[in-house]
Amino acid sequence: MSSSVIDILQLEYQRFSTKEKEIADYVMRNKSSINNINIRDLAANTNASMSTITRFCRKVGCDTFVDFKIRLNREVQQPRNDTNIFMKTQNLYNNVVNATAEMLDTSRIEQVVQFIKEARRIYVYGLGSSGLSGLEFKYRLTRMDIIIDAVTDSHMMMMSATLLGQDDLVIGLSNSGRTTEVSNALIAAKNRGAKIVGITNFDHTPLSEISDVCIFTPEIGRSGDVNFINSQLAIIYILDVISLLLLEDSHLLKARQQTLQALYSAE
Repeated sequence: MSSSVIDILQLEYQRFSTKEKEIADYVMRNKSSINNINIRDLAANTNASMSTITRFCRKVGCDTFVDFKIRLNREVQQPRNDTNIFMKTQNLYNNVVNATAEMLDTSRIEQVVQFIKEARRIYVYGLGSSGLSGLEFKYRLTRMDIIIDAVTDSHMMMMSATLLGQDDLVIGLSNSGRTTEVSNALIAAKNRGAKIVGITNFDHTPLSEISDVCIFTPEIGRSGDVNFINSQLAIIYILDVISLLLLEDSHLLKARQQTLQALYSAE
């Protein structure tokens, strides 16, 4: 997994103090211009002391504020002309995809693929937009002859969780990692012996703590545009990678080809 400053700011966010969260929020909103200010300016802009800024920098793996600025500046792409809405959308998508690829931990992805292959049955839990991503994943894996269901209702999540066993797998989707209904259902599934996979933005959350394997994705706020609304793009990227790895299995590939052929023949 990448150890970039931006990744650390996101993943460790839940461990920050209230003031440190304010500093992190300011940095993320103004990451392109942080290189142009000194520690006194940042302290004034965030109503923090310079010693607090220094401790914050050390918490994210930097010895000094200057070190923090240098590392951050290396990671920040210089903004291009985004006055054209079409180019702006393209740039936003590129930024999310690139950030997701940089955060990707291949060993964790491979472990999830193995979990899926070994599972008797799989459930994907998610509410709202995350539920829609879960349904998309269900359709993909069903075509590979994998027993899977996507549950997007909180009551049904809890009901299914209480019927799971040691051979089952549950994948929880939540950008915040704090969707109570999803976390509670995952805890119930864990108590029944099921394996748990989490896909989320933040570490040190109920979702990440309950997961046997947790995959982290970039937070939408990293795009720098408050109007950017596709919170599922990073999750879909992860599900794409998992799907392609599964299709390296000849049995799963053959099943998918058969189902696709059946659909084409029916048209």
